[in-house]
Amino acid sequence: MKKILLGTFLISSLLSFCQSEKKEKKFKITRANFNLNFGTAYNLPTYLKIQQSGYEAIELWARYATRGFEAPVYWDYKLEIETKNNVVGLRSTHHKLHLTNPTPEISTFSITHGYNLVTAYYGWKMKHFDLLFGGGIAFSHPEGVVRNEYIALEEGIPLYGGKYRLTAPNFEVEIKRKWYLNKLIFLNVGSRFIGGYAKPKIINGYIETYPIGFHLTTGLGIDFYSKKKCIPCDEK
Repeated sequence: MKKILLGTFLISSLLSFCQSEKKEKKFKITRANFNLNFGTAYNLPTYLKIQQSGYEAIELWARYATRGFEAPVYWDYKLEIETKNNVVGLRSTHHKLHLTNPTPEISTFSITHGYNLVTAYYGWKMKHFDLLFGGGIAFSHPEGVVRNEYIALEEGIPLYGGKYRLTAPNFEVEIKRKWYLNKLIFLNVGSRFIGGYAKPKIINGYIETYPIGFHLTTGLGIDFYSKKKCIPCDEK
C-alpha cells in the first residue's frame, strides 16, 4: 500500500509540474497505456561497503550480475500518458544485484529478491524514438552470509518476496521506441542508464553501494485510452 501511495504521489507531482509549465496552453492527452517488459542489465563496477558491529568494514570495488532471466526474473512495468510531443509516466522495475567477486569474508551477497526502483519520468517524442529522464526511490532487500553470519535484516516494509528497506534516490535516462502490432497493442524496446545510491540496514550493521548500469528491456503494451482530451478544455 505504501508503494502504491508513493507512486501515486510521484506521478501526481510530475503531472502538476507539467501543467504548471503549460499554464497558458492546453495539455492534450492523446494516449494512455500500460506496458510490461522483461530484460537484463550490465552493471558497472562500483563501490560496496559492508559494515558489521564489532568488525572492520569490508570495502571493495564490486562487480554485480543481474541474472535477469533467472527466477525471480527482471521485470519492468509502466503506466504512461502521452501528449502530442511529450510523455509522462510512472514505472516500477525489479532489478537484482548479485556480487560476483566476493572477498574471503563474504560467502554470498546479493540485493534480491530485488533492488526495486519506483520512478516517475518525463520525456520528449523525437523523430525515431522517445527520450526520457526520470528519478525516484528504491526498495532494497540485501541478504547473504558474511563472516559466517546471515546478514538479512527481516525488518522493514513488507512487500512480495520479503521485507524491504526504503533507500536513497536513483535517476535514469532512457531511449525507447515502440511499434504498433494493431490499433491498441504495441511492442516496446528500451535502453536505460540508471544510477543510484543505497544504504540499507543489515543485522548489526549496514551496507552502502552505488548501483550503476545499462539496462535493456523489451515487452508488450496496450493503449487503454486513445482519444484526444484537453485539460483544461475551453473549446466550444
